[in-house]
Amino acid sequence: MTVTEKPVAMESSSNAAQNNNNAHVESQTKDDSGFNEDGSNYRKPAEHLTTRLKVKIFAIDSLTSAIIGSGINFGIAYATYNNQASGVHLFSFPNSLAADCSFTLLAQFIVTWLVEVFVVNNDLRRGWVDPIGFFREPQGKFWRWYFLLDRENQMPHQVKGWWNWIRFIWSNVLRSIMLFLLFFPPSFGVSIGALTAVGTKTPDGDWNFADTYTPQLYKLILGIVIGSIGTPLISLYTMVRVGWVLKAKKGTQENA
Repeated sequence: MTVTEKPVAMESSSNAAQNNNNAHVESQTKDDSGFNEDGSNYRKPAEHLTTRLKVKIFAIDSLTSAIIGSGINFGIAYATYNNQASGVHLFSFPNSLAADCSFTLLAQFIVTWLVEVFVVNNDLRRGWVDPIGFFREPQGKFWRWYFLLDRENQMPHQVKGWWNWIRFIWSNVLRSIMLFLLFFPPSFGVSIGALTAVGTKTPDGDWNFADTYTPQLYKLILGIVIGSIGTPLISLYTMVRVGWVLKAKKGTQENA
């Protein structure tokens, strides 16, 4: 009888010690201010589009990006095209609005993506906005790669070392280019159509424009459109990705 009771007692003691250890770990997860040991204070992933999310995505991010992007575009266009002796053209270099449109779209997507990665991640980490948890986590290899779910430590505050920073920046630039490639055909097509409607057609099949205000207004409108449409999608990318990461981490801890 004594022999059979000892393993039971030992097992009970082991389980109690393990439970006490887990409780200790959980109790050390946050400090007195409510922040985790790494300085994070993530909110629970939202199961619907909350008011906080709507304000963040469609007001703060969208409007801020549209205002900043359009202002920068207008200023650059004014400095580039104002008082050009060679004129401003749709296709002909050196002052080609079609080429300018292509470069502006690419640059704005890359810069906006990189800025939003840091800004949105910081907002999520500080608990200022909810991660999104109402989308099903993808299982396909491509989508897991695109949302960086196939690797660990992809939050900006988790990246350590210059080589990992290079990989982190390049990974995000690559994904921004892929989103740009989806936006480019309709954006470029609409831009060319609008410019041909307001330009003066030449015998050689090009279109000319006044060097003042036509290019500047075009770049202003382009900045508003890309900022107000592209930026919310880029913000959603990070909010959804972090929501999946947090839910997966919680599931792992519950199963441990």
